[in-house]
Amino acid sequence: MKQPQAAPHYDLVIIGAGSAGVSAAVQTAKLQRSVCILDKNSIGGAWIHTGTLPSKTLREVLAMTNSVRVHADKRFSAGIIKDMLEGRIFERAKSVSESFEQHVHRYLAKNNVPLLAGTATIIDRHTVRLTDDDGNSSSVRAGSVLITTGSRPRRPDSIPFDGKLVLDADEVLQLEHAPSRLVIYGAGVIGCEYACIFAALGVETVLADTRPNIMPSIDGEIAAELQAAMQTLGVELRLNEQLLRVKVDSAQEVIVELEGSRVRTNMFLYTSGREPNTGALWDAGLAMDVDSKGMIQVDKNFQTSVEGIFAAGDVIGMPALAATSSHQGRVAAANALGISTFDFPSTYPIGVYTIPELSSIGATEEELLAAGVEYVVGRAHYGEIARGFIRGERHGRLKLLVGRKTHRVLGVHIVGEGACELIHIGMVFMHSLAPVQELAQVVYNYPTLAEGYKIAAFNALNKLFPDGHIGNPNVDL
Repeated sequence: MKQPQAAPHYDLVIIGAGSAGVSAAVQTAKLQRSVCILDKNSIGGAWIHTGTLPSKTLREVLAMTNSVRVHADKRFSAGIIKDMLEGRIFERAKSVSESFEQHVHRYLAKNNVPLLAGTATIIDRHTVRLTDDDGNSSSVRAGSVLITTGSRPRRPDSIPFDGKLVLDADEVLQLEHAPSRLVIYGAGVIGCEYACIFAALGVETVLADTRPNIMPSIDGEIAAELQAAMQTLGVELRLNEQLLRVKVDSAQEVIVELEGSRVRTNMFLYTSGREPNTGALWDAGLAMDVDSKGMIQVDKNFQTSVEGIFAAGDVIGMPALAATSSHQGRVAAANALGISTFDFPSTYPIGVYTIPELSSIGATEEELLAAGVEYVVGRAHYGEIARGFIRGERHGRLKLLVGRKTHRVLGVHIVGEGACELIHIGMVFMHSLAPVQELAQVVYNYPTLAEGYKIAAFNALNKLFPDGHIGNPNVDL
């Protein structure tokens, strides 16, 4: 009589093949431990297929085209945009996603990480059931389990989503052609990014939100500079307006009713909030703590309320960025294996891929005011940075928040082209606890946007030392 095959055993079983799961798997393999990834879909999730990579591809192409307008005849850039409107820009985004997925497949194969297809259900800390599309079940044994199932767009029942005229942030990337008019509801990161993308495409774009400002968690001065840049790009803002109703009429147009206005449009995109991909992820007998939004609660080691079960990435909530999720995955994997090699940093950069880009790290001015911290502000406007002047940048600002007593950089906030790259200079100085004097003494290539750090640093030092004699930093504070 044939004996039933024993369930395979791995030191770590990872559920979800997004950025957190892939990074965790490779980290485990590098530590010479056995690992597998379970996922019912293809590798990548929002990271590769429905969010980060394809949307940033769209943004990259359009930002480059937008910059051409400053230097070339308008008819030239208009011709490029017309070509894109034929659907080629969306084809480019899909091509990048597909190519990068194959790259990740090779990466996992190189590190001997198997990917098992199916829907996972956690039975206990050592057992995960895997069910395929035909309903067949099998089990995988685990030393520990790591949940990295990510998130999906929130879809209120009151919104008549149809994937054609009324879409969420995942569905918009399935478009083959751009609409002539678009209303976006939700002025957070995703909404602002797509508003810039479609406005740069020449689409009449309206961005609405119930809040009075775009991206309220961002430093207010920087958010206001981005808002001005978006309006220059052609985005119409309707803030402080509650969404009342969305309906599709007999002419296949969308009517969007806001608290203070009524808009008729070709397409409506809802980008307000995301939800964790948990569903029936664990057996009813497991007491997994979640918050009011369903996000899994974890401790500093990324362990859930169930011993031996860890979680990382979007499924645990903010900051829910591809970069932070990837790092969380590595830290969680090491902790799950009992190897505390590194911690998740207390400060990390946030990148927003609007046109122009926005990036920040550390405290905002509003946070310093609320905490009663004494500080000075150092600013550099892109129009006074030689490279920004050459590029014809109408909007852009690099802002340093510097402790009045310590002279240390407490926050760096940038809006302008290259912001998501430039932020890393400030990040290194912040992590090293270097004073603003050191930022000012560095020699930067000229002309570069990075020179803005020197301008902003001297602007802050002029306020710390108004007599012009720059003193030594207070390194002991």
